[in-house]
Amino acid sequence: MKKFLFIMLFTLIFSILFAQIEIVLWHSYRGGEKAALKKVVKNFNESQQEIKLKALMTPFDAFPDKITAAIPLGKGPDLFIFAHDRIGGWVEADILESLDFYLEEDISGQFVDGAYEPMIYKESLYGLPMSLKSIILFYNPNIIKTPPQTTDEMIALAKEHTNEENNEYGLVYENANYYYNACWMQGFGGRVFDENDNPIVNSEECVRSFQFAQDLYLKEKILPPEVSNVLVTTLFNEQKAAMVITGPWFRGEIAEDVPYEIEILPIISEVGNRATPFMSSEGVMMSTKSEHKDEAFEVMKYLISDKPALIMALEGKQPVANKNVYDNPDVANDKYLPKFKEQIEYSKPMPSIPQMTFVWSPASTAIQAVINGKDPKAVLDKAQDTIIKNLKAAGF
Repeated sequence: MKKFLFIMLFTLIFSILFAQIEIVLWHSYRGGEKAALKKVVKNFNESQQEIKLKALMTPFDAFPDKITAAIPLGKGPDLFIFAHDRIGGWVEADILESLDFYLEEDISGQFVDGAYEPMIYKESLYGLPMSLKSIILFYNPNIIKTPPQTTDEMIALAKEHTNEENNEYGLVYENANYYYNACWMQGFGGRVFDENDNPIVNSEECVRSFQFAQDLYLKEKILPPEVSNVLVTTLFNEQKAAMVITGPWFRGEIAEDVPYEIEILPIISEVGNRATPFMSSEGVMMSTKSEHKDEAFEVMKYLISDKPALIMALEGKQPVANKNVYDNPDVANDKYLPKFKEQIEYSKPMPSIPQMTFVWSPASTAIQAVINGKDPKAVLDKAQDTIIKNLKAAGF
């Protein structure tokens, strides 16, 4: 009996002393990115015994709302991967933990240009960058021999390769998604906010960009109806989409037997400016409600280190933020990375001020209405009024 009690006591003490601390990581990766992250998580868990990292996938469309709702209730993850644009709003809502306390030295030099700064809000760091992303033009070289340099060329090529009866389209992108239409908005000279952080989503330039997006669908008839990210992937993999506009994550979703090339977005013929998409610095962030913040930060450091970043670059096909990775021959010789880097130069960082949180829903409703035939000016005037009303109610 004494021996049994001794064994039980020893087992209890051992389990207390050596119990793994579980860190939960939320992400919205799919395809190749998801598979690469799974490998990174596996490698981390096998590299030590103190921490168990558990990664959970949440669909992108629901991701920010789920973070906003879950973390204040203490039901969210310890860590999550997301773009920088929500940082301001999440900081003010006490969702994001400042990383200043955990940093022992300046690490900004570890990253490629443009990756680190968007993670800073009010002089504090709230995320460790993992990748830089913006949308770009993918095309099937069996269908498109020379990629378009202007939107007039893009429309002409798209018309040539559109056959609605055969479910074949010259151009496919999520045209009812505000994020994707930012490339036209900023190309026309529009912005979300003025220099004083006041919303200006109904400016003349923004209206013109929404009219352009509507014309691509209703007038030129080169896009399918109700485009989702799944439809973009399906049509391209079936070689029924000549060109698609999407981001670097798409590389991990293209079937192995489907050829593809990429090109930076075209010059908008009407104004002579190049289409200018949002640029996002995507990083790993920590919840203020995590009960294991020291361990969570250890995971964060691991995720941005050389070996995991190399996996995300080669297998996840991400334009990673870790600049050391680009010295690897396989990464250096990747023929697509120079184009992604060039597109970043023609992109603008998404606003990360708290006010941006109040823009997404009205702006998304607006572009959906315009794509379905509503007047761009009237729709954007309504969106502007809604944004201002909500900002005032929130104390801005």
